[in-house]
Amino acid sequence: MKKLLLILFLLACCSLITAQSRFRTSTGEIRFNASTPLEDIDAVNNKVNAIINAETGDFAVVLLVKDFRFRRKLMQEHFNENFMESATYPKAYYRGKIIGFSADALSAVPMKLNVAGELTIHGVSREVETKASLSKNGNAIRMTSEFIAKPEDYKVKVPRILFNKIAEEVKVMVNLDLNSGNQAGG
Repeated sequence: MKKLLLILFLLACCSLITAQSRFRTSTGEIRFNASTPLEDIDAVNNKVNAIINAETGDFAVVLLVKDFRFRRKLMQEHFNENFMESATYPKAYYRGKIIGFSADALSAVPMKLNVAGELTIHGVSREVETKASLSKNGNAIRMTSEFIAKPEDYKVKVPRILFNKIAEEVKVMVNLDLNSGNQAGG
C-alpha cells in the first residue's frame, strides 16, 4: 500500500512539473490599427490562445479572425467577408521562438527579448521578427509586443477605391497574460 501511495505521489509530482513548464492563455488580446486620415480602423480580439514552452522558449499564438471586434458592425462585416475571407481562412497563427527565454530570469521588471517565427494570415505564411517585453508576477508571465504587417504581404486585396482609407502598414499590438499549469485564463 505504501508503494502504491509513493508511486501515485511521484506521478502527481511529475504532472505538476510538466504543467509548470508551459505558460498559456485563452484570453489574450491582439489589437490592430489600420487607420488613415480618412478612416479610423481599429479592432481588438480578446479570445487569443497562446502558449510558451518555458524549457525551450517555443511560442505559439492562434486566433479566430472573426473574433476581431470593430466599433462599427459594417466595418467588421467588410473585414470578414471582403478582406480577410474568414469563412475560407478562419484562423491566424504565429509559431516561433523567444530568443534567450528563461522563465527563471524574468521578474516584475520587463525584459526585452527578440521573437522570431512565422506568421500565417489569409493562408500566407511569412517570417516575422520583433521584440517583446516580458515580465513575471508569481506564476504568470506578461508579454507585450508591437509589429507592422502589410496586407499585400498576405495577399489581402484592398479595392482601389478604398486604398486611401486603409493603411498600407497595419500596426499590430499583442498583450498576453499567460499562466503556468492548467489555468487557461489570462
